Amino acid sequence: MKHLLPLTAALMLLSTAPMATAETAKDREARCAAQGEIVSKAVALRLKRKSETKAKTEIKASTEEALQGAIPLLVGYIYTLPRKALKANDVPAVFVAQCTAFEPE
Repeated sequence: MKHLLPLTAALMLLSTAPMATAETAKDREARCAAQGEIVSKAVALRLKRKSETKAKTEIKASTEEALQGAIPLLVGYIYTLPRKALKANDVPAVFVAQCTAFEPE
């Protein structure tokens, strides 16, 4: 679980990017769920021992344009975690929970 703290920091970086309009709770839930899918795919590919570069390429091919910018950060983060931590924790669920709970100031 000690590796989940950087996940919160990464989430904050994604969530505090300048936005043209304020994000509603419903919008945040949708964004977090979509980013959670990216995290889930990255975990699956990491556990299959795919390279980080291949994982980014595969995920990018199946992800909508609006989320493309999050792929390098999210996939990169997953590849910093030990495989043992990915097996022992439900990283995508933790990500979505932290993401939806985040309240920007």
